[in-house]
Amino acid sequence: MPAITTLLFDYGNTLIAFGPDQQDAQLRAMRGVLDDAGIRYDLERLDQLRKEQVLRPYQRNGVENDFREACREVAALFVEPALAEQLAEPLMAARRKAFLESVSVDPAVLQLLERLRGRYRLGLLSNYPCAPSIIDSLKHLGLHAYFDAVIVSADVGFAKPHPRAYEALLRAMRAEPRSCLYVGDNWLADVQGAKRHGMRAAWLREHVPYETFEPAAGDHPADLELTRLLDLEAALETWIPV
Repeated sequence: MPAITTLLFDYGNTLIAFGPDQQDAQLRAMRGVLDDAGIRYDLERLDQLRKEQVLRPYQRNGVENDFREACREVAALFVEPALAEQLAEPLMAARRKAFLESVSVDPAVLQLLERLRGRYRLGLLSNYPCAPSIIDSLKHLGLHAYFDAVIVSADVGFAKPHPRAYEALLRAMRAEPRSCLYVGDNWLADVQGAKRHGMRAAWLREHVPYETFEPAAGDHPADLELTRLLDLEAALETWIPV
């Protein structure tokens, strides 16, 4: 196998935490819009729909959610279709704001990326139905400038592990799969998706995920397992790929 020249990263629960606290922020944002509109809602139904939407891309061959439609669907649980259409935009805006305000980055991660980009090309591929939320947060946290390319599943129309998501990133990076190591927390989307596409993969076990896929018979093994993202640099120095 050729040497690793390109490091590709997942975003949520890899470079930043995006687990229960951030999901709760999204739920509060939606509740706030409904409260302001004077709409009575069932919290359990609202949260159940949010969880169903997170898993949908995995259940329909990778097709990513349409963000506006997902927000309209939330309102449609409790109001007539015409009002649900009107509430879609406020729900989108509230969720984007909640995303930006609920995420943070460890300064040590910024320092790690600064060191790594002196030796590797860096790219990012994130599953999320709202690309502006990802791009705005990357810029807000000072992460965007470290990457040669950033791809969000919303812009591709397909979410990891679908090959189109990985193909979009490789095209943008002008990279060959065999020269890449993909780093992510999701066993199915990140590890299996990258390995199926001819990359090597590092499985990060640092954060609490909001969707969990356990290894299954016939899965590709991860090339590296990391307890912390900050262990990546040392692992790369000692790892001899085969």
